[in-house]
Amino acid sequence: MILKRQEKNGKIKAMYSSSTVCASVFDTATKDLTVIFNNGGQYKYPSVELTDYTRFETADSTGSVFNTYIKKKYTNFEKLDKLDETTIKAILKEVDELKTAEEKASTEGATKSMMEVMAAMVANYVSTGKVDADMYRKL
Repeated sequence: MILKRQEKNGKIKAMYSSSTVCASVFDTATKDLTVIFNNGGQYKYPSVELTDYTRFETADSTGSVFNTYIKKKYTNFEKLDKLDETTIKAILKEVDELKTAEEKASTEGATKSMMEVMAAMVANYVSTGKVDADMYRKL
């Protein structure tokens, strides 16, 4: 699942919450896709169709879509030098920070929604003297 996406000068850089893939760079001009794995390995896949890249970028399971739509289809790949340990640690640290921030935002959003429903239930109870079953189910 994508955590961060940045598009600049025709290149799309993305970071993922995945057990295998941590980042990618897609060049919109050349259609080259570079995939960076959690172990620091990186591979360049030339002439990747935009639909295949978009499918990869937006997938809930990045590794699964990579295997199905990139690895099997684009067999003319180039293995690049493995990232040094400092660089891969920095990328993985940012991925962890993004995951933590996303989890916190998700929890805060759920809490806010629940509090709004509870406030509406209390207001309804005060005015009618009854608990609205439909509101209760929303909790």
